[in-house]
Amino acid sequence: MATLGEKYLKIVNDIKAHISDEEERKYVVDKLQDISALYTDILETIANIGTKKFEMYENNQNEIEKQIGKLKETVDLIKSDIYEEDGYDFEIVCPYCNHEFVADIESELKEEVECPECHNIIELDWSEDEDSVCSGCCSECEHYEDEFGNIENKKEQNNDDDDM
Repeated sequence: MATLGEKYLKIVNDIKAHISDEEERKYVVDKLQDISALYTDILETIANIGTKKFEMYENNQNEIEKQIGKLKETVDLIKSDIYEEDGYDFEIVCPYCNHEFVADIESELKEEVECPECHNIIELDWSEDEDSVCSGCCSECEHYEDEFGNIENKKEQNNDDDDM
């Protein structure tokens, strides 16, 4: 298969062979070159338009990929907040030495933890007895421990004070 340049030269040589008048032959070859230049310009313009569109699509694709990356990071953070249980941090007061520390408990299957201060083993109780009363040492409920070690309800205490 002949290349475009070879085909063009064949046409020019054909014209030269069939037109005997030198002036006419030169005129026809010049006009053929003008037409070829026009087609070449049109092809270059089309190629440039295609290149510009391709670059525009490529830039849009890159922007979309950046946005998808940011969206993926956000979704991954939400996913890790919702589904991944890396463990639970609990504040524990050692009943032996009263050292307060934070323990990372990975699951409720763990039944004991070691105090980092005195190295005694502290048993963890995961049962939630609704009838049980706290020890009075927490700030989460309405109970407190009085000076005699009795567990009292703060609300009841306030009501008793109002009655006086």
